[in-house]
Amino acid sequence: MAYQIYDITAFPVDEFPYYYCDANVWIAAMKCYCFGSVDKYEEPYQTFVEAVVNLNEERDAHALKHIKNQPKIVLTSLVLSEIINSYMRNVAMKSFFMGSVLSKPPDFKKDYRDNPSSNYRAQLKNLCTDIIAFSDYTVLWDDEFIKVDPYSWLNNLHSIDADFNDLYYYEYIKHKHIPFVTSDKDCKFPDVTIITANKELLSLK
Repeated sequence: MAYQIYDITAFPVDEFPYYYCDANVWIAAMKCYCFGSVDKYEEPYQTFVEAVVNLNEERDAHALKHIKNQPKIVLTSLVLSEIINSYMRNVAMKSFFMGSVLSKPPDFKKDYRDNPSSNYRAQLKNLCTDIIAFSDYTVLWDDEFIKVDPYSWLNNLHSIDADFNDLYYYEYIKHKHIPFVTSDKDCKFPDVTIITANKELLSLK
């Protein structure tokens, strides 16, 4: 089983014209824009996204001669859905209730989304504004649901240590020859270029 796994901290960002970024990579970038900081393990991914932005913003003719690619981040509907849902549940709601004394974990819909006293709508608006701000550095691609044909591999889902989205991403990009940028240790997929700072994945190199 051949793994093509690279350390994100030493990877030349201009190596490829396109990158497929997992939702966790996007969320690291969004956290930085919304809160001004990220957790330590997220720093390499925020730095990677920032490097993509900087390469696309480069206009100096001399510098451009030494840049192999001004890469874009591929965005599909499945990734966008996961970014918004995961961010609002695991970042925005967590931040809102941080420090609160609660008798039980908050319910996303009842205690956060539908709570008129929460900051749900403001956080969602900010998140969407920040995602749109990346439009110049992304390309929108179709999810190719028919080509990916989940019926051909759903029977294998129970036997691997990855969720549906992770396996879908793998099936989607494995013939596209574009790297998958992720912090998820479950993405132990062969024959796909994986760029990560996750130690468990890097141990497979």
